[in-house]
Amino acid sequence: MSYSRRSRAVLALATNNWLSRCYLAAVVLTAGSSLYEDIFVSHADASMAYVVPMLLTAPLNMLFTVALNWIPTAAPFYLGVALGALVNSVILGAVVRAVRRRRPSSARPAPTA
Repeated sequence: MSYSRRSRAVLALATNNWLSRCYLAAVVLTAGSSLYEDIFVSHADASMAYVVPMLLTAPLNMLFTVALNWIPTAAPFYLGVALGALVNSVILGAVVRAVRRRRPSSARPAPTA
C-alpha cells in the first residue's frame, strides 16, 4: 500500500462518520476559543480556556505538552491538540467502522422456528 493511499485511508477513518466530525468540530471550537483568548484577551489571572481542549485531546496532548515543555510558547499545546485530535478521531472512526460491520443487516429475513 502506498503512502498516499494509506494517508487517505487514515483521513477517511478520521472524517467519514458523524461521530468523528462532531468530535473534530468540538476540538476546533474549543481550541479556537483558547487561541482567541491567548491572542486578544489580556488578564493577570489564570484562565481555564486551555482545560477543555486539553481534556478533549487527552492523553496524547498531555504527553506532547509535557515532552516539549522546554519551548517557552504555546506552540506545544496547539501542536498537541492537533495531533491528539487526529489520533482520537481516527480511533473513533475505527470504532464506528467496527460497530457497523458487526451489526447485522436489516435486509435479511427473520429466522423461522
